[in-house]
Amino acid sequence: MDERIYQITEQIVELHQKAYEVYLPLVEEVCSRTVSEAELSHLLDYLLDFA
Repeated sequence: MDERIYQITEQIVELHQKAYEVYLPLVEEVCSRTVSEAELSHLLDYLLDFA
């Protein structure tokens, strides 16, 4: 049981790292320019879906 919990924890950490790597460039790009409300809303929807 402890080993299974450890494996699940590792998978969660890996998933968070992958999400960070995918979303960081998108967030940085949006922060570097003026964007429409619709574009910002779309990005925030993606981020909140992950959370």
